[in-house]
Amino acid sequence: MLDEKAILANRKALFAMAVEDALSEAGQPWNKIVTNELLRVYKCSISDCIDHPEYLKDVLNQTFGHADIVVISKIKKNLGEFGQERSVSEFLQVLAK
Repeated sequence: MLDEKAILANRKALFAMAVEDALSEAGQPWNKIVTNELLRVYKCSISDCIDHPEYLKDVLNQTFGHADIVVISKIKKNLGEFGQERSVSEFLQVLAK
């Protein structure tokens, strides 16, 4: 049986893959650009943004402008059924603002 720490690590990995896939679909350099900007401004990684969705929202908006809704929509699609979990649902609500 997985302990709570392992479950959290798996959830963060799934989340990071969903975001990275959405960024990759937007084009090759975007994943690196967003990752670098998160590290530079907020000292965090993509997986840390599940706890701080406002960081990702800000970086996506600064990077893509109003076109960030396309990336956010893809992230939501990638998260699929996990979007029903409370932490993921709250994350998606912050991104949608």
